[in-house]
Amino acid sequence: MRTTLAYLLLALSTLHAAIAPDHIRRLQEEAAEALVIKADQVDVKITELKDGRRLDVQVTASVQSVIRSKAGHKPGDVVKVVYKVMDLKNPPPGPGEAKVLAKGETVRAYLDHSSDKQSLRLAAYGDSFQNP
Repeated sequence: MRTTLAYLLLALSTLHAAIAPDHIRRLQEEAAEALVIKADQVDVKITELKDGRRLDVQVTASVQSVIRSKAGHKPGDVVKVVYKVMDLKNPPPGPGEAKVLAKGETVRAYLDHSSDKQSLRLAAYGDSFQNP
């Protein structure tokens, strides 16, 4: 009985665990684009949900500097970053949500190419944007 209770407590304690820092670091290192960007325009579409809301975010940003770029981005290029943020009352376990960038905000961004090749998407969940 004690063993069963111990396993149950262990399982419940890890239910809301974040992704391991090593995994986040690997996602950042494997991102196709590691850029310092400045948000020039931020558009947010809010959809109300039963238990919160979904924010569809589209950022038009200028590249300030390049850490690495598979697409060959250079400072001065303009990129489009598209992502969603789930703002829920009771968020499910898993990685944290990315923040909604503010117009004029500068961040180091870890990004991958979207399937349509017209925009970029987050490569490391809520850790895709860091202070430069």
